[in-house]
Amino acid sequence: MMDRDQWIEILSTMLHNPLRTILTSISVIVGIFILVILLGLGQGLQNGAYDALNDDAVNSLWIRRGATTLPYMGYQSNRQIQYRNQDHDEVVAKDDRITTSSSRLQFWNAQVKWGKELSNFGVRCVHPGHQEVERTVLSTGRFINERDLSQSRKVAVIGQTVVEDLFGETDPIGELISVMGVNIKVVGTYNDPNSRWENRMVYLPITTGQKLFAGGRDQVDMFIVSTGESTFEESIEMAGGIDTYLRTKHKVHPDDTRGIDVRNVNEEFKTMQNIFQGINVFIYMIGILTMLIGIIGVSLIMSIVVKERTKEIGVRKALGATPGSIVWMILQESVFTTLVAGLIGLMLGVGALVLLGMFIEHEFFKSPVVNVTAVLVAIGLTVFFGALAGLAPALRAVSIKPVEALRDE
Repeated sequence: MMDRDQWIEILSTMLHNPLRTILTSISVIVGIFILVILLGLGQGLQNGAYDALNDDAVNSLWIRRGATTLPYMGYQSNRQIQYRNQDHDEVVAKDDRITTSSSRLQFWNAQVKWGKELSNFGVRCVHPGHQEVERTVLSTGRFINERDLSQSRKVAVIGQTVVEDLFGETDPIGELISVMGVNIKVVGTYNDPNSRWENRMVYLPITTGQKLFAGGRDQVDMFIVSTGESTFEESIEMAGGIDTYLRTKHKVHPDDTRGIDVRNVNEEFKTMQNIFQGINVFIYMIGILTMLIGIIGVSLIMSIVVKERTKEIGVRKALGATPGSIVWMILQESVFTTLVAGLIGLMLGVGALVLLGMFIEHEFFKSPVVNVTAVLVAIGLTVFFGALAGLAPALRAVSIKPVEALRDE
């Protein structure tokens, strides 16, 4: 440890050589600042992407229908595929790894009214399992249950935006709303902080929606199944099995990507992880380069320091100073300056990220925080390698004979 006289010497040297101190510090400050900003921006993008993906259950398969693009088994292209309740029930029954599921029957821009308030929202007719696969978090009341389905009850669960637009400060639970001209009782409300669009939904029991708005037909637009605790590889197998089954049943060509679409959220999450791992590697590579620039700057300044203090070194050696004390004398200034500069760069970077987080609010960019431990490790490595960079000129200094040092011009 350094004693009081050594601290005084360090501070005195830094104050009497402000330009040298600034030049030594600035490359380190900029390097750490850039590293913090890059890490924070990368984390913000990652948080936003993961939140958007986690808005739906990661362990789920989303089975959509569309129009065929290829003729197959006597059927022409551009044929609309229509799912029925039986499709959903058979898919669920064929695989006991499916823990929960829900069909969807959707109506867009549906007119919803309460009292004199009127607006257009999306209407989704679903099973109770939809709360789990969509990760719907209730604010008040309850979600749709099995009795609602079996009795085709006229009940609804509405999103936060629907509540604000129609009810304002009034509690909507128990109130009747008109959905496409039919009176429906509100039994629950929810708020999805990750998607403003989801908060514009009115949920109904699927049997009620089919009876009221689909002419009693058991048609569905899509369905969602949970893969439960299945592994990533098992989820791919499950998705392939469902895809093959539905293509066979609905006579869709194996290469037709539009007729049947099975979206594996597990696979998307895995892909997202790989992408951000690559981004993090890229960020750290840039961070290493900026650290190297800082280390080179420290090394150059240290060479100048040794040149300027040659006579001082000669005097110290003539008075009996040991080689170790001279090396430490030269290194202590660079170590202290680099450490302080690194901490300044860290504080500036964190402050900039805090301001950025306050002014930028987006679904795909959230909480641009930085791993402080990683940055402190980077600062430590900068100090360490900066000291190593200064070691060569320090060793050259102790190799100078006192007489030669005193004669130095």
